Amino acid sequence: MAIFRAYAKVLEPTDPSVRLYEAGLWGGCGGRQPGWTLAELLERTGGVYETTAPLTPRLRADIREAAELTSDAGLLTVAELFEVPVPLEHLRGLDPQTRISVRAQLMYEGDEGLRMTHAGAKRHPALATIMPDGTVFAGDMSPEDVRSWIQNADRG
Repeated sequence: MAIFRAYAKVLEPTDPSVRLYEAGLWGGCGGRQPGWTLAELLERTGGVYETTAPLTPRLRADIREAAELTSDAGLLTVAELFEVPVPLEHLRGLDPQTRISVRAQLMYEGDEGLRMTHAGAKRHPALATIMPDGTVFAGDMSPEDVRSWIQNADRG
């Protein structure tokens, strides 16, 4: 059964968006750092430790398709929403300048993802490729390029 979750977490240095930002490849939010500071989130919510995460049309369509595929009435209800609540209570007590990531995602179990209609859709080129050691390359690398890089890195 597909699982939908919306959550807020501390933005770690290993997060892909942080790695892209540090490599100068982050294009989100007009070049500002990824995520929000806790202070910004609390200002937006009037001090309430709860925010919302928007659901993109693509994500809503995926949720709807998963709900229909699995006959999940709860997921179907989520697919009708444009945003979902995200609790922030677990972040209480953190430094207000701590950067926070607020996300909504749909995770598939087993072969569910393969049964979705978008599974065979054309893959969009990546903005960047992050290697296992954290090296960031601009653009898309083919699986062969990645394997070659790893083999050469292991020799170095």
